[in-house]
Amino acid sequence: MFDEKKIEKGVKEARERMDKGMKDAREGFDHNWEKMGDKYDKTAKMVGAKEEEVAEKIKENPLTWVAGAFIAGMILGRLFSRK
Repeated sequence: MFDEKKIEKGVKEARERMDKGMKDAREGFDHNWEKMGDKYDKTAKMVGAKEEEVAEKIKENPLTWVAGAFIAGMILGRLFSRK
């Protein structure tokens, strides 16, 4: 009724396709993981540079920055109040 050789051949082909698919997926994941790490490093460097720039600006005129932060806090507090 069933041809065992055909079934074995079909199972073997399916297993080979599945193994190839898994290998391709693993390689794609590894490649994307490396790209993501590179982008993270670039972003971290950019944020570090901006942090230093902002720190210098704050040192030059601290009262203006404190007043700005206070006003921003008041506006956000008003927007998020539960009234």
